[in-house]
Amino acid sequence: MTTSAVLFDMDGVLVDSAPLHVRAYEQVFRDAGIEFSAAARDAVRQGKPRSEVIEIGVPGANAVIKQALFDAKPNALATLLQTAQHVSMPGATRTVRALAERGVAMGVVTNSSAPEIWLKAAGVLEQMSVLITRNDVSSPKPSPEGYLLAAERLGVQAADCIAFEDSLDGWTAATGAGMRTVLVATTPPAWAESSIELVSTMNRSGVLALCLPANEKKPVERRKS
Repeated sequence: MTTSAVLFDMDGVLVDSAPLHVRAYEQVFRDAGIEFSAAARDAVRQGKPRSEVIEIGVPGANAVIKQALFDAKPNALATLLQTAQHVSMPGATRTVRALAERGVAMGVVTNSSAPEIWLKAAGVLEQMSVLITRNDVSSPKPSPEGYLLAAERLGVQAADCIAFEDSLDGWTAATGAGMRTVLVATTPPAWAESSIELVSTMNRSGVLALCLPANEKKPVERRKS
């Protein structure tokens, strides 16, 4: 099978964003004199949107308090990112750079609204030809709209793309777009079909083996003039 492009989910595939998101929420809640609950932490780790996390964290608060927390969180996260040393998932940065060296077109399809700061921190922003965020689609994952739009912008057929996902919503979106989809997981989740393709990490050799024919796994050597 020819792979024309490789598309990635961001959170849990390329970057490990949950710990910093939790720390940012803890900071803004602490500054407001409010305890950040275990239920709210779980919502962050599940990738819930900011408005939902805040609703879970302060269900009885008035609209002014909720809006203040909502507005403060991005700045807290940006401050933490400035000093963060490791935000990429194991192997992800090396894998993306290896694919770029081999001329593979790549993109990110995410329900995040601001993936650039994360991809830059992980050192893979420049390698992405396309970024599709929740702001680019009318229906985010599990709708296939984002993946179909990414293929269109790359000028390739969806069936010729391979997508890497780590969640049911993401897997549903990518397979719904007609893409070969690989789940990043150590064991198959309960919802997975028996035929699902898995990689335990974004290790370079494993991902390249899935994405490239054997004769394309080495970077092209350029002749010196």
